[in-house]
Amino acid sequence: MSDDRAQSGPFRRLGREVLIANPWHRYCRDRYLQRDGSEGVYYYVDMPGSSAVIPVFDDGTMVLLRARRYLLGLELWEFPIGGMREGDEPLAVAQHELRQEAGLTAGDWTPLGYFAPYKGVSNERCHFFLARALREVPQELEPSEAITVHRMPIAEARSTLLGQECGDGQSMAGLLLLDRWLAAGNTL
Repeated sequence: MSDDRAQSGPFRRLGREVLIANPWHRYCRDRYLQRDGSEGVYYYVDMPGSSAVIPVFDDGTMVLLRARRYLLGLELWEFPIGGMREGDEPLAVAQHELRQEAGLTAGDWTPLGYFAPYKGVSNERCHFFLARALREVPQELEPSEAITVHRMPIAEARSTLLGQECGDGQSMAGLLLLDRWLAAGNTL
C-alpha cells in the first residue's frame, strides 16, 4: 500500500524498493529527503491496514476473544481483529472478522476511529468499529486460529483486557477509542 500523504518538502520520497512481499505486507526500503536536505534511507513494513470490532449486546455485555497467538506463544484476551489486503474496505473486514472469529453479525455499526499500532516501523492504520444489534451465527475459524468467545459485563471485559501481563495493544487502543466516543456524549 503506497501512502503518499507526506510526500512534499522535507520527508519527500525519492525512491522505493520492495525487498520482500506477501499477500499481507511488503518490507520496503525508501530513499527520502531529510529535513536538512540530505538523502535518508528508511526501512518499514508497508501494510494496507487492519480492522477491529468492539461487540456490545443490547443488555450491556461485551464480547472478548481468547486467542492463541503463535508468535508470542501466549493466549491473549482481545477483540475481533483482522488484517486488510490491498483494496479492502475497513468496515467489510470488520464485519468479516466479527462473523469468522466471534460467530456474530451486527445490525448497527459505528466507526470509532483509527490509530497507528506500530508507527516508525509500519504505516499500518487499525480501524475500530462498535458493533451492536448482535446476532449469533456459527464461528468460521481458519485452521491457523484457536479462538474462544466470552461474553461478559463491560467492566469485567475492560479489567480483563487491561489486566493481562502481556496485553493486546490493538484491543487496549480500541478501548481508548470507545472511551473517546463515549466522552463525546454517545451512549451504548
